Parts: sequence; structure tokens; C-alpha cells
Amino acid sequence: MPATWDRLDEATETVRGMLEELGLDAYLFEVHVREGRWEVRVECGAPDGPWQMTTLEIDGDALTPPDARGPRERDRLLDEWRGRLDLCAAPRGEA
Repeated sequence: MPATWDRLDEATETVRGMLEELGLDAYLFEVHVREGRWEVRVECGAPDGPWQMTTLEIDGDALTPPDARGPRERDRLLDEWRGRLDLCAAPRGEA
């Protein structure tokens, strides 16, 4: 199912929950619809460094509610995001 404006609130809440799971130190994010895909822009601050911005492009059906997709897909996305946003994570044990 492609990303659509009528699913934006649902996708935003899904992204919010996933970013909270990553234990980022400080962050802001936006979710946009781009050509049937989701574009998630994350600005985050490294604990001892400057803020950085990362754009994540995500398939339209990947941000459906957690119970509507398998745990494998969710875990795959979390692993990908963890790698891209690692500099923003709070030091281990402080999140």
C-alpha cells in the first residue's frame, strides 16, 4: 500500500514509537509523503556533538501499525535506523 496523506497521522505515530525505542538523546522528526513512499527527516543531537539531519526513505506499507506487519519487518527497520542514527543515541546504560 503506497504512502498517502490520509495515513500520515498513523505513520507519524509509528515513527514516534520506533524512534523512542532507539533511545536517542534528543531529536525532532517530520514525516512526509513522497511519490508513494514515506520520507522521514530526523534531526538529532549527539550527546557530545553537533546536531545532524538524516533522511530515511521508507516503503509505503512499512509504517503500518505494528500489529499489521510482522515483527521481522519492524526489527529490520529498527536495525537500519539504529545504524543511521547511532551518533544520536544516548551512551549505553543512560537511555
